[in-house]
Amino acid sequence: MNMKKILLFTLSVLIIGSVCGQSLSLLFDGEPIAPGTTVQVMGDPTDPYIQAKATVKNNSADTIEVKVKKHINAGDTLPNTMNVFCWGLCFPPNTYVSPFSILIGPDQVNDSSFYGDYFPNGVIGISRISYIFFDVNNVNDSVWFVVEYNASPSFVAEDLLARITLSDAYPNPAVAAVNFDYMLPEDTRKSTIIISNILGARVKEVPLASITGIISIPVGDLVNGIYFYTLCVNDQLLLTRKFVVNR
Repeated sequence: MNMKKILLFTLSVLIIGSVCGQSLSLLFDGEPIAPGTTVQVMGDPTDPYIQAKATVKNNSADTIEVKVKKHINAGDTLPNTMNVFCWGLCFPPNTYVSPFSILIGPDQVNDSSFYGDYFPNGVIGISRISYIFFDVNNVNDSVWFVVEYNASPSFVAEDLLARITLSDAYPNPAVAAVNFDYMLPEDTRKSTIIISNILGARVKEVPLASITGIISIPVGDLVNGIYFYTLCVNDQLLLTRKFVVNR
């Protein structure tokens, strides 16, 4: 398998409520990540599979019985690809909740890591999958992260990233519209700005009409809060930053 490059950026916080009092936390690539973090894992479309690996820590004083749930929004995985996950055992693609739980002791990390395996089957592009870990005896005590499996030749993303410019959002906070300055390579085939809310859901996707310029995106239909904008070039998510709507 080709060497994979892992890009990590925080896109959102806890899906429900506050992190206060939360018993579970996540580590990715050995480093703690905030609840709701989106991780991008890159591999080649010809790789047998692209893998995301995480561990779960129990921060409480009690042993917790933990299961994992896979969540995929409509259209978030590419046709002809496949995905499975492993939690103690590995389960088939049509399993969305682990049949078995893993016991994690007080202030301990689970012995067997979580694996999310994505099979690109030669398909270029990004598939997006959420994984939620929860206490079987208290389903509201949960933590989650999102994996974007990016199947692209490794040199392509690095080359594109070196040849693009994307400004910070302005004004920030935004009232009526948010603006971005950008410059893209001449060989760009397709480019969009994707706006996501704090839960990671895409709320707008605006194509860029030219390879350089300023784009203004109305925000009057968005509720006040934190949002994230991502530059997608040639079906690759390259840069993600944050802005605020406060009307």
